[in-house]
Amino acid sequence: MPAILVKPHGPLLQIALPPHRRDAFAGVLLTLMVIASVMPGISLLPAGILGWSAAVLLSHRLGRRQRIQSAWLLGLGGAGILWGMLHGVPFDLTRILAGNQGLVGLLAAVSFLRLVTRPEATTQNLPTPRGRKALWRTLIGVHLFGAVINLSTVVILGDRMTTRGRLGKRRALALTRGFAAAAYWSPFFSAMAAALTYAPGARLGIVVLAGLPMAAVSLWLTAREIDPENPTLGAPFIGYPMRFSALWIPGLLVAIVLTAHTLAPHWSILAIITLSAPLLTVVILLVREGRGAWQPLKNHVTHGLAGTTNEVALFLAAGVLAAGLMSLTGSFSGWLPFDHFGATTAVLVLGVMVGLAALGVHPIITIAVWGVWLAPLHPDPNLLAITLLMAWGLGVPANPLSGLHLIMQGRYGIDGYAFLRWNANYVLKCLGVGMTLLYCYGMLLDIPA
Repeated sequence: MPAILVKPHGPLLQIALPPHRRDAFAGVLLTLMVIASVMPGISLLPAGILGWSAAVLLSHRLGRRQRIQSAWLLGLGGAGILWGMLHGVPFDLTRILAGNQGLVGLLAAVSFLRLVTRPEATTQNLPTPRGRKALWRTLIGVHLFGAVINLSTVVILGDRMTTRGRLGKRRALALTRGFAAAAYWSPFFSAMAAALTYAPGARLGIVVLAGLPMAAVSLWLTAREIDPENPTLGAPFIGYPMRFSALWIPGLLVAIVLTAHTLAPHWSILAIITLSAPLLTVVILLVREGRGAWQPLKNHVTHGLAGTTNEVALFLAAGVLAAGLMSLTGSFSGWLPFDHFGATTAVLVLGVMVGLAALGVHPIITIAVWGVWLAPLHPDPNLLAITLLMAWGLGVPANPLSGLHLIMQGRYGIDGYAFLRWNANYVLKCLGVGMTLLYCYGMLLDIPA
């Protein structure tokens, strides 16, 4: 095995190993990180160290935008930590390295589901459908599959729906909006992990039920705007030949997670999902492939996990930012712009977060900022979690630089700022609905406005 040499130049640190070996080594570290993340009664610091080590190994995979954004987050977080230390705030290495460990562990664990939950496996020989029914099947399909296996769903469906390599506006909007709407409620989305991390004490059942109406409204508005039966909108809509019988695996995983959470309510929901996703994948592969299950698992560990680099780096850096904000606010005398967190505050926070998303700020950054800033108010965790999920669900279609839109640009040649124009009215309508629902939730939870 060649020696590992650290060179002082490059994206973060350049490790003198071939890229494929860096990917394989980092994949092993991320797998160990997942295991360390769910070990009961053990500090998250080892998991955080494993995650950071993998991020350094995979730094060669980071795009320019991700490097710049991560560097800013690390710089601002480090400045806040230093300020806090100079003003008597204790240095907390676990909070710095593992503050977002729940998010990072979930991201790596859920990626294993791609090995057993692939919608194209049952649709290879089916003709591509057209019309309004095709639109709804595509919207619901990308929504439900995307809720579990995340961004890979958009690519799988998008490649099948292209015509001579082009996707077109209506098909692109159906895929991106249908996928992004899952952020309102999916337990397997990074959005939910972030919401539960920065709104500790939130109840998953309440938050999921609160997000479903927003998702339904988002899909309905999208279907109404795209309308395949309207000849003035261009060529006929070509959808994806979805077979919903393939959804039994996501459904089984949801049942396992909810059952485990009911039987062990003190066990973190993030830990349950992080453990259940890879275990269920292994069991299904063993049943399907027998001894042949080892090869796809090995390939995912040594190659597939490396594909999560951008998200892992962003979430780790956002954790440092959150630690810096905690140190910074801990050095102040408790000043806050609000004296409590009610429906009115939630509406204002949501509007600011969506506005920042339209300027290119990733939702995880604003969630970390507001989550830390509002913590001293001891907000109702369910209302805060619902607000943060809405900010993510609206922020992704509003953000021209979101990972979703960057994939659409790189793979199908659709500029991210085109989505900003196309989604402007949609985001404003959904924002109005979201603000109304926040007021309704505040009244139902009997929280002063």
